[in-house]
Amino acid sequence: MAHQVICRDAGNDCDFMVRSENQDELIEMVKMHAKETHDLMYSTDDVKGVMKSA
Repeated sequence: MAHQVICRDAGNDCDFMVRSENQDELIEMVKMHAKETHDLMYSTDDVKGVMKSA
């Protein structure tokens, strides 16, 4: 099953969206985006909180 995260769902004014079958890969991509783009540190639980099934 694919999972996705849309940055706006996390409260950011940003069009970033990522979708992946690999949950661990998705989490790392979101954490990297949050740090590099928004200077935010997201935990795995933070990402799981905004992750949806796609």
